[in-house]
Amino acid sequence: MKKNLSAKRGPLEGSQPPSQPEKVGWIRKYCGKGIFREIWRNRYVVIRGDQLYMSEKEVKDEKNGQEIFDLSDYEKCEELRKSRSRSKKNHSRFSLVRSKQPGNTAPNLIFLAVSPEEKESWINALNSAITRAKNRILDERGSTFHAQPIRSQTVFINYENKVDSAIPSNRRTAQCE
Repeated sequence: MKKNLSAKRGPLEGSQPPSQPEKVGWIRKYCGKGIFREIWRNRYVVIRGDQLYMSEKEVKDEKNGQEIFDLSDYEKCEELRKSRSRSKKNHSRFSLVRSKQPGNTAPNLIFLAVSPEEKESWINALNSAITRAKNRILDERGSTFHAQPIRSQTVFINYENKVDSAIPSNRRTAQCE
């Protein structure tokens, strides 16, 4: 497999990623449909900061992982469950749903945990990492964006002469309001 470099972004300058990963473990990733059944592959997954690292083998340095996803490209992590199914697989599925921003090329990811309890812990860890990633982006934008006060103007149209006139809001008379 190739590294997913389109979804990779670096951490904030001057900040270090947390020393300990938030969640580490093996889960199954949905890889498509085969002729007779769905194809699930075991993946070693590490959540560190606002990045999701996946590889086929357990690695010590997750930056050498095969797939690296920036969690700021995702909206939420949610449970997937078919209402009338008795299969144990359907009670342990969850999905990482991408944001609907224009230009976002991150794929939707579907996972299968070992148990419903494990599924809940992965969902909670991914949702908290997504929230951190979104807050990081807002902090970056907040430091570079300065809001300027906007003066509102009221436009009156004289339909007889078809003339537009603008009166600033602080110069209105009692008759205009």
